Amino acid sequence: MPEKDRSDFAVMNRMIDHIRLLIAVDDEAIPVKKKLEAQAILKDFQAMLAEAPENQERGRIKGYYEILCHDLGDEADVAALLSSLKNYIPYL
Repeated sequence: MPEKDRSDFAVMNRMIDHIRLLIAVDDEAIPVKKKLEAQAILKDFQAMLAEAPENQERGRIKGYYEILCHDLGDEADVAALLSSLKNYIPYL
C-alpha cells in the first residue's frame, strides 16, 4: 500500500474533500439549495488554494471561508473541519 501524502497541502485537500462529503450525505439538516451553493464555493475555494501561494487571491479565499463558516457553522463536523483549516491557511 503506497504511503499517504502527509504534506500540508495534501492534508488540507483531504479535509476539504471530507467537508464536501459531509455536506453531500447530510439529507436532514442541510437543504438542497444550500448544499449546491456550498459545493460550488468549496470547488472554487479548493481550486484557488491549489495556486502557488504568491498567486493566491487571499481576499477571495478568506471571503469564501467566511461564507462557508456562516452557512455551515451549525453543522458540528463541518464546522470543526472548517476551523481546522486555519492550521493550514494562516491568513484565514
